[in-house]
Amino acid sequence: MRLLAVETSCDDSAVAVLDQNGHALAELVSTQTVHSGHGGVVPEIASRLHMKVLPGLIREVLDLSGTSLGSIDVFSATAGPGLTGSLLVGLSWTKAAAFALGKPFLGINHLSAHLHIHHGSQVEFPAVALLVSGGHTMVFHMNSWNNCELLGSTRDDAAGEAFDKTAKLMGLGYPGGRLIDELARNGNPDSVPLPSPIGNKKLPEFSFSGLKTAVRLAWESQEFSREDISASFRKVVCDLLVSKTMYQAGKLSAKSILVAGGVSANELLRQNFIRECDKRGLILFLPQIKYAMDNAVMVGRAALSALNTDPAAQSSVSCNAFPRWHGTTLSPLSC
Repeated sequence: MRLLAVETSCDDSAVAVLDQNGHALAELVSTQTVHSGHGGVVPEIASRLHMKVLPGLIREVLDLSGTSLGSIDVFSATAGPGLTGSLLVGLSWTKAAAFALGKPFLGINHLSAHLHIHHGSQVEFPAVALLVSGGHTMVFHMNSWNNCELLGSTRDDAAGEAFDKTAKLMGLGYPGGRLIDELARNGNPDSVPLPSPIGNKKLPEFSFSGLKTAVRLAWESQEFSREDISASFRKVVCDLLVSKTMYQAGKLSAKSILVAGGVSANELLRQNFIRECDKRGLILFLPQIKYAMDNAVMVGRAALSALNTDPAAQSSVSCNAFPRWHGTTLSPLSC
């Protein structure tokens, strides 16, 4: 069995061909660097660049995998949440290919896809999962791959967005997570007094807008270096993410912790999760750095998970893109 997966939810065009076990036979990602000059992703530019590069990217991945388009058995693409214009490019191409070839198509939920990067690993349930990225900060309770309940999320900004805006404030550029991480290595994490919004670890909810304001005031005071602000900011964010996730793991008698999303590449966050899970004897699943960011492998594995549950699973060609997810029960299929 050969599955083609497409991901175009934001500014990365990603394509992969997977086998029935979720192994990538070939995968490629085209990253749009033009947005760095704008301080963030410009939706119209992003969708136009997806249209420009996606067909060639698919041809190249098929060649690398030694697979023809006609021999693909299942097609899958991200349907949302994300930037509507960007989503429509990948979704429309994939639906059209599946329809033309008479093959099944699966529209995949982007949030579930991030968690499914760990699908195929020896995850023991129940598990608690943290999804933390530029657009999302959420904690889930998982009893299986298809039984995933939202425990809480951010009330305002996502953690990744807070990293990006803090970096922009200090003139570091975009995207800011990696830049903050690099500066923080040479800073004192206890030097800048910053608040911990919704600091009660028992509440699986987050807020980062007030923290951003505190960072701005610290920066404008000119009393602290970029390194110290970066280190202090990073420490507060990581402490909040780890403490709330670990509390839920204890409360729900979790056996595994899953972490996914772009912020899961953060050096301190990974170190802290490793330390805390070692203390408690919990199994920790962190993605490879390349799979922390948006990629097509996670989309393909989510599609395979849906097929494992129901071999006849497929989405209608009327499956449409959607910018936001407002549910409480998360599943791989979005439509």
